[in-house]
Amino acid sequence: MSSDAREGERVATPIEETTRESALAGRRMVTAALLVAMTVTAMEQLVVTPAMPTIIAQLKGFEIYPWVISAYLLAATVSTPIYGKLADLYGRKRVLLFGLGAFATGSILSGTSQSMTQLITMRTLQGLGAGAVGPIVLTMLGDLFTLHERAKVQSLFSAVWGLSSVAGPILGGYLTDNVGWRWVFLVCVPFAIVAMLMLAFYVTEPEVERKVAPIDWAGAALLSLGLSSVLLLVLEGQAHGIGLAIGFLVASVVFLVGFVLREQRAPDPILPMDLMVRPVIAASLVGSCLIGAILFGIDTYVPLYIQGVQGGDAWLAGRALMPLFLTWAFSVAVAAKAVVHRGLRFGGMIGSCIITLGALGLLAGASFPRWYQYGFYPGLVLVGLGMGPASLSLILSVQHTVKWGQRGVATGAVIFLRTIGGALGVGLLGAVLGWELAHRLAEAGASGINVTAALRPETHKFLAAGELATVQEHLGLALRDVYLWMACLGVGTMIATLWLPNFQETHASASGKDIDEEADEGFAVAASEL
Repeated sequence: MSSDAREGERVATPIEETTRESALAGRRMVTAALLVAMTVTAMEQLVVTPAMPTIIAQLKGFEIYPWVISAYLLAATVSTPIYGKLADLYGRKRVLLFGLGAFATGSILSGTSQSMTQLITMRTLQGLGAGAVGPIVLTMLGDLFTLHERAKVQSLFSAVWGLSSVAGPILGGYLTDNVGWRWVFLVCVPFAIVAMLMLAFYVTEPEVERKVAPIDWAGAALLSLGLSSVLLLVLEGQAHGIGLAIGFLVASVVFLVGFVLREQRAPDPILPMDLMVRPVIAASLVGSCLIGAILFGIDTYVPLYIQGVQGGDAWLAGRALMPLFLTWAFSVAVAAKAVVHRGLRFGGMIGSCIITLGALGLLAGASFPRWYQYGFYPGLVLVGLGMGPASLSLILSVQHTVKWGQRGVATGAVIFLRTIGGALGVGLLGAVLGWELAHRLAEAGASGINVTAALRPETHKFLAAGELATVQEHLGLALRDVYLWMACLGVGTMIATLWLPNFQETHASASGKDIDEEADEGFAVAASEL
């Protein structure tokens, strides 16, 4: 090769190559720190679930059973957009460290609860911390990786969910049956501490000029009051009469309408309305909301069937959920490349269709004889296979539609809607379950039966044989209606994904600049600081 040709080439110097290798090594360590942080909330959800029927049997309060889940989800939901905004304004690292600290504190206090009311209160604090983890971890991934890289990294993070799905339910069931249910909360604390240490040591954010503006606390308060009113309407309206139910309904409408009006006038809103109404983002938010209702509904009401209807223990109830999360991890790994090349709309529609079939499989599984403990597995496998491409398509659609400065709030909005879908879904499905069960027991002349005694094998002795059979029969019928409603939510998700973009439609930002280029530039700045 001639000297002129050599001069025309751009050859990296040894210093540049060393800098690049150092940056890549730093990015790997940051990714590892984010993996540990995500493991914290993944383990919490999966470890606690199989213990819930046992907790209810010991602390009593079957009538407020959904609040243990919904209070956690509501706190995480309300705080998620606030954390997203704080991350955009003040940096991802410090906000994530604060969230992990609050989560660990709430976990310790939950493990010391002496009543159902105390547990619900401490779960609320735990949820306030957990609200920071999901959106900020995904936002940091969006900062570090381009679209193609992001899809591959998402499969790695789903593998964490897969491993947690194996260890979490088994560990939760073992701790509940052999050590005590309080340890299902305490076991998450070491993970939170390790995650905080790794983030503090390895993550160094670039010093970039940010627009510092006051948080829209008025909007946050209106949103919190509105969502709380909706949950009170769903969970308590029926029990306290039509008058109070109408009051909750009016309050929820007033607060939520006030929130929308406030966000339209706020100089720096928590949820920018002009961003939320974009067709791609709106479709992703609706789909995420419905998927959240299905996911948390399964997480809550499948273990209840295993223990309350089939008479299984906590370990068996936890093991029943393993197929869902294992197949979810597998499906994300397979779908990572497919949704990029075939289109985000294609991935969303295929995934939501499989989820709907899985929900119908749960309905069929609940019709098997009680001794057939694996009747739920086909439905859970299908739901897991659908969750991968559906959830991946929804989050990538949003992240690839906005610029860096909006990525935190946009990602937070997706997690926000998924969590509010879970909170409202658990509440609505719980209301359906409560009404159905009370109605069926009343028709059978068994209104006074202690339902909580049927939720744990050790307490079956407090019920007569006929009473136990009656509770199990009618609880099973009521739960089948819950699974039917989950299938309807799956159909709604399919409709929402029709508005997701094809891949070719997502390459350009509003400014005409390729957003992958913006992500590459952002990584170049971040890598120089690692």
